[in-house]
Amino acid sequence: MKRVLITGAQGLLGKDIAKVFRGAGFDVRETDREELDVTNLTACREAVSSMRPVIVIHCAAYTAVDRAESEEMAAFKLNEDGTRNIATACLESGALVVTFGTDYVFDGTLGRPYREDDPVCPLSVYGRSKLAAEEALLESGCEHLLIRAQWLYGTGGKNFIDTILGKAGKGDTLKVASDQTGCPTFTRDLAAAVLLLTKADARGTVHFSNEGETSWFELARFVIGKNRLAGATLLPAATRDLPYPAPRPAYSVLDKGKYRNITGNSPRPWDEAVLEFLSVISAGRAV
Repeated sequence: MKRVLITGAQGLLGKDIAKVFRGAGFDVRETDREELDVTNLTACREAVSSMRPVIVIHCAAYTAVDRAESEEMAAFKLNEDGTRNIATACLESGALVVTFGTDYVFDGTLGRPYREDDPVCPLSVYGRSKLAAEEALLESGCEHLLIRAQWLYGTGGKNFIDTILGKAGKGDTLKVASDQTGCPTFTRDLAAAVLLLTKADARGTVHFSNEGETSWFELARFVIGKNRLAGATLLPAATRDLPYPAPRPAYSVLDKGKYRNITGNSPRPWDEAVLEFLSVISAGRAV
């Protein structure tokens, strides 16, 4: 049985990664910050050498996009240094590193879906820290698979859809950005994509999200409408008029052509995935 070590296993993505790989017959070892501080190189070396995984799926990351603007050192420490440490430990042991990038490494001005080899130009501290993580991974020389994803949501933690439903359910007036275009990605679908890519022996950088594109405003309108929250007031807003410290790319849809070529699989449409998520969380409330 192949052994997989997961960092950040209690996070939004890590929980689904663990479920998918365990369901596929892997021996999954889950760690989070309490078990493994990825900013400590010695701890990373000891964890990898003692557990002897064939794959390390590195989900641990600093993801607070706006807070990163005032916590630059913390963002780089976890994203850049943490990735470098995991990559170093895996280079020494011969394990494959699978880790995750973001659409925020792009500036959003290209006007078409971003391919893996398109120029990067992050606008925010968060984006720069994630780009630094990519560079540390490449510089390490370890065998790796970097999957850039975007707009994640899932049952494993706080996310945009949950926030919108919570505020709409209370009848709040919601102002949501209508000038940012991307694609929502269900963590269950991303976890399944990771499994397909590893089975296909994929290496290098690959983009994945659900298919299609939308804005944060249209996504909010979709989930409010599907939940029939008629008492909520939803208003479109320009990003510049919202209280976001971090700048965002205006158009950051990811091109999935490389993923389709490698796996022979096409991601399902974002609205179909969101409907499944809404069904899952609705069933959870009913229980």
